[in-house]
Amino acid sequence: MKTIRETIVDILVEIEKSQSYVQLILKKYLEQFEILDRKFITEVVNGTIQHQITLDYYINTLSKTPVNKMKPFIKQLIRMSAYQLLFLDKIPTPAIINEAVNIVKRRKMTNLSGFVNGILRNLDRQKDNIVLPTEPIECFSVKYSMPAWIIQMWNNVYNHAEIEKICSSLNRRGKVCGRVNNLKTSKEQLKILLNRENIDITDGKFIEESFYLNNVTSIGNVSSFKEGLWTVQDESAMLVSKVLNPQKGDIILDVCAAPGGKSTHIAQLIQNEGQIISTDIYEHKLELIQKNADRLELSCITPVLNDGTIFKEAWENKFDKILLDVPCSGLGILSKKPDIKYKRTLSDIHELVKIQKKLIENNIKYLKPNGILVYSTCTISKLENEDIVEYILQNKNMAVEKLINLPEILESKQNYVQILPYLVDTDGFFIAKFKKVGN
Repeated sequence: MKTIRETIVDILVEIEKSQSYVQLILKKYLEQFEILDRKFITEVVNGTIQHQITLDYYINTLSKTPVNKMKPFIKQLIRMSAYQLLFLDKIPTPAIINEAVNIVKRRKMTNLSGFVNGILRNLDRQKDNIVLPTEPIECFSVKYSMPAWIIQMWNNVYNHAEIEKICSSLNRRGKVCGRVNNLKTSKEQLKILLNRENIDITDGKFIEESFYLNNVTSIGNVSSFKEGLWTVQDESAMLVSKVLNPQKGDIILDVCAAPGGKSTHIAQLIQNEGQIISTDIYEHKLELIQKNADRLELSCITPVLNDGTIFKEAWENKFDKILLDVPCSGLGILSKKPDIKYKRTLSDIHELVKIQKKLIENNIKYLKPNGILVYSTCTISKLENEDIVEYILQNKNMAVEKLINLPEILESKQNYVQILPYLVDTDGFFIAKFKKVGN
């Protein structure tokens, strides 16, 4: 039977070979393990991927064979072991190295056991003496395991101190954030129920209905979650629906709505009295929206299959409010999905901007006169955020709305907010609000 660490290496090999998303492959493997083992596997897989550039730099400094020339299994075994040596302080060094060597032998690669043993022992001895690059962009890239093109893009907007804080915060593992379903219970009552399941929570930082779970291991097994008393959503994502400020009776369009976090929050804010059309381009994602709406017992949400880049004449001048949370590069959620940074390129962002502009063009037409459009992304990218605000304002029928009642730390002189993850220890998000002042 394979050991836990051997399984981790197999997961890492499959992720790199298939180019699939980490969570999809993890889910396939985790079902066979107990909760504590799942937690360790998830930590090491995510950590190894999150710090891959840093790990490869250290390994390449010490190895005559560069990482990209190693056999896939050996490469991932050394990366995984290096992650534990450099970033996890509760595991004894001999245990890490001995297990790596034993895995090599079990896989009938005995001729490489000395190679693996030598690199890891050398890394343990030399880790504090390895010098980072002196050039700032390259240094930040290696230190924080962030592709250099992303650092360069941020360097055009932020100073070095801000870039370091952004990178550092994106490498932190945040607590799970929840949102109480205040149509079914109160936060005080929910605390009591969660305490009965030995789950401790603390209040959110700036959204009244938010809270943080301090010790949950398997959300899907929590009774109050299954009963629809709460759901998972980051505080910065909750702020988007607050900015939209929906009212009872509104007809609302939530574009690219899956899995339904913002749609269900809007439904709560209007006390399930109104009409929310929640669209997505994929049928299976509509099922996710419906599943979440049903669990939370929110009947005002109607999932609709729709390609937002294609104009729908029947929706012209139909909606009081539109939430346009567009497909984006996702650079604000790297703490949760670290593999995104290796899948994205600058040319991808330019392609995403084309989609974002097409979505904007159509959805402006769907707004009633005096209707409100909120544009949001979960990224930190001027091309997709501030530049898009300027693009929207080229339309003479659209005026930017001042964002009011923001948390003090997020208040901005501009008429939009870029939430940097280090400011309030949340995901990185961008939010701007517009009013349709003409036809």
